[in-house]
Amino acid sequence: MILKAANYKINISFVFAIVVALAFAAGMHVEVIAAIFALGIHEFAHVFVGNKLGIAIYEIEILPFGGRIKSSLGDASDESEMLMVLAGPLANFAVVGLILFLSAIKVLPSNIASKYTHYQLMLGIFNMLPALPLDGGRLFALWLRQRMSYTSSVRIASYTGKILAYFMLCAALLGLAFKKVYISLVVAGFFLLHQASKEEKDAHLVFMNYLAKKKEKLLKNQYFPGEILVVNQETAAKKLLYSFLPQKYFIVCVLNENMKLKKVLTETEIFDKIIEKGLDFKIKDLI
Repeated sequence: MILKAANYKINISFVFAIVVALAFAAGMHVEVIAAIFALGIHEFAHVFVGNKLGIAIYEIEILPFGGRIKSSLGDASDESEMLMVLAGPLANFAVVGLILFLSAIKVLPSNIASKYTHYQLMLGIFNMLPALPLDGGRLFALWLRQRMSYTSSVRIASYTGKILAYFMLCAALLGLAFKKVYISLVVAGFFLLHQASKEEKDAHLVFMNYLAKKKEKLLKNQYFPGEILVVNQETAAKKLLYSFLPQKYFIVCVLNENMKLKKVLTETEIFDKIIEKGLDFKIKDLI
């Protein structure tokens, strides 16, 4: 189901609609409204902060236990990415404070306040877990990206997402042994497993897209943060490619076996050659 609101395309997943319908049918009206309110606050905070930071928002996808925003986040700085990612959980925690205040001054009944507080906290804390596709997983991947390649950081953060998913599914199975049915754990587990696998699968394409946009951004902004890499001429193109980072433009100094400078290559030259020939060549083939 696709809706339009304030120039944003909102894609509501079929599974989310089914979960909401079943919950309503079970008489969980207050719980459903509280959960949707928490999700709305969470996603609105992402969009609001993203807009303030100049990040273009293309689509908001509503999924079970969270949402997914398609944006130009990859073009943003690490600081902007961190702020946009943190905005969702922090907004949930801020609303918890507001609800508790309204409850304390008797504006909001305590039974209603407890349900709304529960879902705000659950969504905020759950999303801070260091596992993709959760917000905490994006922060974890961002932290890893400072220490390794983009694809490796996404792969590790996706693995933590899969581990969390399997843990939740095992907990649901264990509950059956005690005649307890935890539907929320099953739905959340399969949701995490599917989305974490998708993040891992898409990592290479997303990474290549980031690299392809660097030339355009450099021409537009007339500057780009850079870094120098020194490699041996026998270095494989694939190994060098995954050393590149989305937020920096690389100049590559190629040395021969005698450690003498053979050539200086730009990242664009190497990337264009990879597009033309694939990854099965060595840097000396560009000299």
